[in-house]
Amino acid sequence: MSVIDSSNVPISDSNKVPFNDNDMDHNSEYVQPSKRHTAKISVKHNLNDSVVGEITYDSLSVDDNEVKQGVIIPIKRPPPTMLKRTEHFIQDLIKINDERGPVESKLGGPHIKLFTQSDEASHRLAKFFRTNGMGYFIIGPISDHPIKVVMRGLPRDLNVDVLKKTLVEEYEFFVHKVVRLT
Repeated sequence: MSVIDSSNVPISDSNKVPFNDNDMDHNSEYVQPSKRHTAKISVKHNLNDSVVGEITYDSLSVDDNEVKQGVIIPIKRPPPTMLKRTEHFIQDLIKINDERGPVESKLGGPHIKLFTQSDEASHRLAKFFRTNGMGYFIIGPISDHPIKVVMRGLPRDLNVDVLKKTLVEEYEFFVHKVVRLT
């Protein structure tokens, strides 16, 4: 077996053939674009082939007895009461649970969220906080919060009182105030 040593092989530039990817034939004027500028060939499948034109299910019958028995209306829990956190808030929570019944609590930042099971329990809890001088506030439900609306494209000469009167009388909205932005 013989080993060819690369130091013995003469290397000359005259033996090299110039290679250019863009040239298909050295005599041709055609230049093939680079791969970056060529579009990829994608095969798109027709998605409409898999769609079924008719519904093959029968209409379901509804039994009146099942409807009456199966409907359970969830009871809305009152909004949480936020108690201001103090240095001895653990003793306050123990006192609240002993005097006002079981209350779920979640610690979050400078306040403690207290959840009750009923509206009466929430009112009793608020009264307890007032009598003991504890700092608290109640977060109302989002549905009770006022909605702010911005109307654009109204004419400049439109009177604000006319707009408010129209919203109240014709559309029966409760309007707190109407302001013109300049």
